[in-house]
Amino acid sequence: MDFFAQQDKARTKTVYLVLLFCGALVCITLAIFCLFSLVGQNQRDLKDLAWTPVLLVQCGLGTLIVVGLASLGRIASLSGGGSVVAQSLGGKVIPPTTNNPNEKRILNIVEEMAIASGTPVPPVYLIEERGINAFAAGYSPNDAVVGITRGCSEKLNREQLQGVVAHEFSHILNGDMRLNIRLTGFIFGIVFLSRIGHVMMRLSGGSRRRSSNNKGGAGLVIIGIGLFAIGMVGGFFGSLIRAAVSRQREFLADASAVQFTRNPSGIAGALKRIGGFSTGSKIQASDAGDYCHMFFGSALNSMFATHPPLALRIRKIEPNWTDQYPDTDGILEKADPQAEGIVGFAGSISDSSPKPRAKKKKAGNKVEVVDSKSFISSFTGPSQDQVKEAATLISLIPSNILFLSKEPFGARCVLLSLLIDSNDTKFRKMQIQEISSAIDQSTADLTGKVYLKIRKLNSNLKFVLIEQCAAPLKQLSNTQQKEFTRVAESLILVDQRIDLFEWSFQKVIDQHLQSKEIANALHGRSSLKSRLPECTLFLGALAHFGKNEGGPKPAFEKGFRALSRSRPANLPVRSKCTPEKLEAALPRLQKMNSMAKRSFLDACAKTAEYDGKIAEEEIQILRGLSSALACPVGPIIRNS
Repeated sequence: MDFFAQQDKARTKTVYLVLLFCGALVCITLAIFCLFSLVGQNQRDLKDLAWTPVLLVQCGLGTLIVVGLASLGRIASLSGGGSVVAQSLGGKVIPPTTNNPNEKRILNIVEEMAIASGTPVPPVYLIEERGINAFAAGYSPNDAVVGITRGCSEKLNREQLQGVVAHEFSHILNGDMRLNIRLTGFIFGIVFLSRIGHVMMRLSGGSRRRSSNNKGGAGLVIIGIGLFAIGMVGGFFGSLIRAAVSRQREFLADASAVQFTRNPSGIAGALKRIGGFSTGSKIQASDAGDYCHMFFGSALNSMFATHPPLALRIRKIEPNWTDQYPDTDGILEKADPQAEGIVGFAGSISDSSPKPRAKKKKAGNKVEVVDSKSFISSFTGPSQDQVKEAATLISLIPSNILFLSKEPFGARCVLLSLLIDSNDTKFRKMQIQEISSAIDQSTADLTGKVYLKIRKLNSNLKFVLIEQCAAPLKQLSNTQQKEFTRVAESLILVDQRIDLFEWSFQKVIDQHLQSKEIANALHGRSSLKSRLPECTLFLGALAHFGKNEGGPKPAFEKGFRALSRSRPANLPVRSKCTPEKLEAALPRLQKMNSMAKRSFLDACAKTAEYDGKIAEEEIQILRGLSSALACPVGPIIRNS
C-alpha cells in the first residue's frame, strides 16, 4: 500500500469535498433566498426586496459567512491535536508507568508500530466504553493520538490488537485524519444553520407573547423554522457524503493493516469478536456521533453508517469465512506481565544497565548490512519485518533510559544527551555547563548520566529514542519548548560546526514540534523535474558518505538514473555536500508534491543501498531528509 499515493487521493477527495460543499452552499443559498422572499413579500418593509438579485447576493454572502466561519471554527478547534477528540470522548492518557498488563500491552503495540513507521510515538488514550473500538485522531502524524476502548483491551488478544492498531496507523499515514477533521467541520457548518433557526424561533416566541399583533414576530418564526429545516436537510445530505467517503477509507485501512502485519487473522479476528459481542462496537459518549467516522468499528447502524458491514469487511480479508462469530461475551483476555515487560523502576540512572528483554545485538556498528527491499518499502508503510525490528531495537535500549524518554523532563534530558560531544572532553564540559546555566544543575547532572548510557548506541537506536521522546516533549509548555530548542542549538554550535547527526536531529525535532496551523499542508505541488539540482545534492551526499568500495560515482549514478535518464549524471564534489548546503536545498524540496517526494526518496534508497550496506551517515541523512519532507521512514532492516 503506497501511502504517498493515498495522501494524494486524500487531498483529491478533500478538493472533491470542497466542491460538494460549494454546491451545498449554492443550494442552501437558493433555499434561504426563496424563504426570505416568501416571507418578505408579505412584509411592507421587505416587499420591494423580495425575489431580487440584491436579496440573492445578500443571502449568498450571509450563508457563506455563517457556514464558512462555523466550519473553520470547528476545524480550528479540532486542529489543536487528537487529544481534543480523545478528551471529548472521556478518554484518559495511559501513563507509561502503568502496571496494568492489558494497558501495557496496548502501549507496547502502539510503540512498535510508531517506531516501525518512523512517526512519533503517539499518546494512547483509554476510553471507558464496553464496546470494542478504537480511533486515531489529529491533524497530522505529529499531533496524532490513538484511542482504545476498555472493551478493546479486554476482549482482543495481542495479534488482534496489533491488527486494530495497524488499521489506525494506516489512517495516520494515508492522510485520513485531515480528511476526517474537514468532514466534521463542513457538516458542522451546515448544521449550524439549524441552531440559528432554533434561536430565532425561541426569540420570536417571546416577542409574540408580548404582542399578539406582531407580524414581524410571525415572520421571524417562519424564517426560524425554515433555517432549522434547511440546516437539518443539509446536515442529512452532508452525513450521507461523509458516510460514503469514510466507508471507502475503511476498506483501504483494513487492507493496509494486513500489509503492515502480514497477518490477516489479526484484524479479521478483531472484526469477528465485534460481531460476536452483545455490545459490538457501540460508543455511548454523547459526542460519539460527531466522530463516528474516525472509529475502527461502526458507531451508527443506519443509512449514515460510516463503516461497511462487518461481514463484508471480514470477507474482503478472508474470502472463505463461514459466517461464524465467536461468543465474545465469554472472553476475557489477560496479558502476560513478563511478556509485556512490566518491571519496577527506581527513578535514577544506576551504574549497571538493566538486562534487556531480548538478546542483544551489537549496537555500536558503524556499517549495517541491510535488506534492500525492506529499506525501500519503509517509504510505503511499515512492514511486518520492520515491526519486529522496532521491538528488537526497543529491547536494546536500557529500560531506565526508556522510562525517562516517556515523561517530559526525562525526555528533554535524553534528547540533550544525544547532542553531547563524544570525541572532545573540553567541548563536553562546555555543553554540560551550558545546560546547567540555561536550565538548572539537576538537568545537567541527569543529562550527563544519560549520556554515559547512550553514547555507544548506533543511529538506528538513537532515532528510536528521539521518536520515543517526541510526544512527552510536546507536553512541555511553549516557553519550555523554546528553551529546549535554544539549548539544543547552543549544544550543537559549541564546536562551531554541525555534523550530519546534529543536522538530522534538528530536522526530526523541528518536524515533531512544528506549529499546528490549519493551512499547513504536508506536501506542495512542484514536480520532481523542477527540483533535480537539489535532489542531485542529496544523492551526492549519500554517495560520498556511503563508504562504497567502488567509490561514490556508481552509487550516485544508480540513484540519479531513477530520477532522470535524459540528463547527464554529474556527481557533486564532496565539499558541496555539507549539512549547510543540504539545509539550503531543503525549502525547494519541501514544495514537491507527494509522489515526487516518493520518487526522490526511492532514488535516495537506491544510492544508499548500492553496495548492500548502509553507513551511519547515510542513516542520518535519510532520517533527517524524510522528516523534513514530512515522509517518515522506519528503521533500517539488518540482515542476520
